[in-house]
Amino acid sequence: MYEKVIIPTDGSDCAKRGVEEGLWMAKTLGVKAVALYVVDISEYEGHHHESVKTSVKAGLKKAGKEALENVLERGKKWGAEVEPKIVMGKPFQEIIKAGGENDVIYISSHGASGWTKLFVGSTTDKVIKHARCTVAVVRGKYTK
Repeated sequence: MYEKVIIPTDGSDCAKRGVEEGLWMAKTLGVKAVALYVVDISEYEGHHHESVKTSVKAGLKKAGKEALENVLERGKKWGAEVEPKIVMGKPFQEIIKAGGENDVIYISSHGASGWTKLFVGSTTDKVIKHARCTVAVVRGKYTK
């Protein structure tokens, strides 16, 4: 049915619910899961010195590595094959790019910025509207 399961994560507690269900689906279908972390420094473009952008990028890559290590660990527990990927760009665009026509994206309803939208996070909303594959939205709960 699906060739792979795309599991975007930002490492937040909300995203972990999407990770769990995505890993379960990958294991159930016997397909690879692609754990995706997107480093987005667009807020810092043009407004900050290069050293600030470099520092932010390094910090976000470190956070991404930790988030993906968590997904790999969870994948082992589920017995699911997981390919970790860190990419640069706008989260919704990179998530959409990662999902081919025969894939499914398992995404949490909210991520680290979950408080900004009441029902569905802005990244999730854009993925739903623009992805060319099936998108499964896993209800996340935002906690501070």
